[in-house]
Amino acid sequence: MKTLGIETSGLVGSVALCDGSELLAERSFEKGMRHGKALVPSLEEMFRSLRLEAEDVDLIAVSHGPGSYTGLRVGVTCAKVLAYTLGRPLVAVSTLDVLAENAPRGEGRAVCPVLDARREQVYACIYRCTEGLWRRVSQPMVVYPQKLLEELPRPALVFGDGAVKYREVFGVNGISFGEENMAVAGASVVARLGQRSFEGGEVIDPYRLQPLYMRVTEAEEKWKARKKHGET
Repeated sequence: MKTLGIETSGLVGSVALCDGSELLAERSFEKGMRHGKALVPSLEEMFRSLRLEAEDVDLIAVSHGPGSYTGLRVGVTCAKVLAYTLGRPLVAVSTLDVLAENAPRGEGRAVCPVLDARREQVYACIYRCTEGLWRRVSQPMVVYPQKLLEELPRPALVFGDGAVKYREVFGVNGISFGEENMAVAGASVVARLGQRSFEGGEVIDPYRLQPLYMRVTEAEEKWKARKKHGET
């Protein structure tokens, strides 16, 4: 099964094509939220280099968040269009699940990707390795760093731009920090996890798929506040 992975949730986007467990190709975009300009040309170049067509894809997997609102819209929209146009099944993968795959496996330590959600909050999810697989032991959350620290088991490994930003909060006994490259989600992982989800029956209608923002945008919050106070 040829699975196309699309990842545009962070500063570095990418696309990848896997055939079962084999990675056929992966292309990363330049750092700096260039997803809107780079996504389609990267797909075209990847297919051309493999001498394949988009019609050769059997499954489409996309990282749907949390992450950059603009980046998520770009990736999710592209995945929906491809799924609808090609008539291929579509699966959505949590960005936090993708990032957890970057952590070294071990049975004794929890891991927690931590992303900056702005407004003094972070996106996070806690995982433990069981039988070689990272499994959630919490729900994905948007939370204040101090509250997350209270939820974290010990020992735990944290990583991501949120862990860097709030290093003073997480720098306590029992908490260690992952390497910088662990904070980059990869499209090849999106494809691999997407295939696993598909095999488990987790397929979504392209019309129903939306980015996983986990909260309203700042503009929406301001609009609701003005409306509450009777402003226009």
